[in-house]
Amino acid sequence: MKQNYKGIKFLTPYFKAHKKSILLTLFSMVGVALSSAFTAYFMKPLLNNLFIQKSETMLYMMPLIIVAIFLSRGVFRFLSAYLSERIAIEITQDIRAKLYKKVLNSRIDAIEHKTLGDINTRIIETVLNLHQIIAKTIPNYLISLFTIFALVGTIIYLNWRLSLFAIIFAAIVIFPVKILGKRVKRHVHKAEEHVRELNERINETFNHIDIVKVYNQTKKEEKRFLGYLEDYKRALLKLVKYQELTSPLMEFFVSLSVASVIFFGGYEVIHNEMSVGDFFAFLTALMMLYAPIKITTRNALMLNMLDSYIDRVENILHLRQEDSSKADITEPIREIAFRDVDLTIGTKPILRQLNFTIEQGKRVAIVGKTGAGKSSLLSLLFGFRSPTNGVIEINSKPLESYTISSIREQFSYVNQASGIFNLSIKENILYGLEYDEERYKKAVATAHCEFIETLPGRDDFIVGENGKRLSGGQRQRIALARALYKDAPIFVLDEATSALDNNTEALIQESIASIMKNKTVLIIAHRLQSIKQADSVIVLEDGAIVAMGSYDEVAKTEAFRKNFALGE
Repeated sequence: MKQNYKGIKFLTPYFKAHKKSILLTLFSMVGVALSSAFTAYFMKPLLNNLFIQKSETMLYMMPLIIVAIFLSRGVFRFLSAYLSERIAIEITQDIRAKLYKKVLNSRIDAIEHKTLGDINTRIIETVLNLHQIIAKTIPNYLISLFTIFALVGTIIYLNWRLSLFAIIFAAIVIFPVKILGKRVKRHVHKAEEHVRELNERINETFNHIDIVKVYNQTKKEEKRFLGYLEDYKRALLKLVKYQELTSPLMEFFVSLSVASVIFFGGYEVIHNEMSVGDFFAFLTALMMLYAPIKITTRNALMLNMLDSYIDRVENILHLRQEDSSKADITEPIREIAFRDVDLTIGTKPILRQLNFTIEQGKRVAIVGKTGAGKSSLLSLLFGFRSPTNGVIEINSKPLESYTISSIREQFSYVNQASGIFNLSIKENILYGLEYDEERYKKAVATAHCEFIETLPGRDDFIVGENGKRLSGGQRQRIALARALYKDAPIFVLDEATSALDNNTEALIQESIASIMKNKTVLIIAHRLQSIKQADSVIVLEDGAIVAMGSYDEVAKTEAFRKNFALGE
């Protein structure tokens, strides 16, 4: 049971925040335990005074006492259950919030190996299991433990010699329970892993449902899912098997205990060494011990799961976070310089010896085939990753000198995927910023979002998950309007018009050109039309710069013609 201390140690700070509620809960639990013990002890006066001595006074008192005992026990049970549930809800809400915040603020390279299904499982499923342990397992365990102490105290008071039989047989149960606990813990971990796999399959399948259907792979995906489901079922069945093995063990040892008590207790009653009331009170207490001992052993097994859940929670809580301890950048960004920048991920070189400068008010285009390193370059610029070698300077100071959040405030960003949330069109465009009607209308007009007027509810129209209720071109125009509304000093356009037709792209390029005259612009593009107005063009190939200069200069190079598949 030693490893359970890790889980309890993790939860202790959370419990301390609810000291008053926990003390009241413990008081209620003790009330439940004492009322149970008093019920057993009550058998002694009931038999001796009512049925043997036939006391009429006891006849009138007994019903009232019974009602009082059961009513008080019911109130105490309600209080302990309600308070335990409230404490669990508040603690797990706090844990979920912390997990979400940790993932949200972690470095990209710290979570890139984690799947969406894994993160979902830990934040939702694992914390839900923690909720069950805090709300049900621990309270039931404590109530049963207090009840055992109260009932054991009762049987010792009634007859200490007979009590030895019950205590010895109860103690023997501990050893097989410890062995079962280790197996339960192992299979809890397996079950959690299978839940993660199921989440991943659901996410992946329905994120690519169009591919699944067009390639007629619905049966294959169904078969794969059923395979994972079967693995999960097997893990759950093994878990249930080890949990339920406590029942036959308990039945066996309780039967030995009761049989010995009936034999030796009956012997003492026959020889007038023990009254009938004492014997039946003792036997009642002993029989009542069965339920709390069974619950205690069962919940002791459940507590073995706590460490597994805490391991999974701590894995997220220990994710490396983005550094926010530096000073904010308060001056305008005059230049961003890449100096001898290398990036290696794992053992694979991604970017090599990048040397270039983005000056304030200039337009810089970066081109290169898929895999050339364009996206990795942006990940360095946005602080998602740090260079393996070299340095990125902002106004002649290392990028790491500033808080990454203050640097990101300087960027308006449009990527190829658009990044549309399941919100209204207006909420997608504002994305956390205060509403300014004039600024909003200007951004919508510049991004040529006239289609909004044709939608039900107009800009209150809910776009669906990933904006699936809009076309690709509409999504991209909404993303562009969002960047224009933010109106940051630096615009980063990563294939910002790739989903648009030629006519719409030409209109938007013209609008963007007029509004960005005083902006710094970084353009990632495959289309010639998108880069012709650039002040400088950088051609990437296999992570290295192979050509750099004005559009006219770079257009003459072999690397440029090769990138755009142009003839001689």
